[in-house]
Amino acid sequence: ILNDAIFDENHEEMVIVKDIDLFSLCEHHLVPFFGKAHIAYLPNKKVVGLSKLARIVEIYSRRLQVQERLTKQIASAISEVLEPAGVAVVIEAV
Repeated sequence: ILNDAIFDENHEEMVIVKDIDLFSLCEHHLVPFFGKAHIAYLPNKKVVGLSKLARIVEIYSRRLQVQERLTKQIASAISEVLEPAGVAVVIEAV
């Protein structure tokens, strides 16, 4: 997903990207839901281009989803690739 967008940096302050647009379909009801995603992580010597965080949201939200799983998949993808000290994902959708 992130290809060569991971950079080794001595950056340890929180990185936050807010108001990432998302659109998906509920897998139980086949009803669309849309809203905003907010991502924060504490880097552990690795950072990623901010647009790649939006790309992760886009990739996972294109599938049939439930909101709870979507947040977990986004957080897991970031954790696996960047190995941050911590990651948080919040989705506000209707």
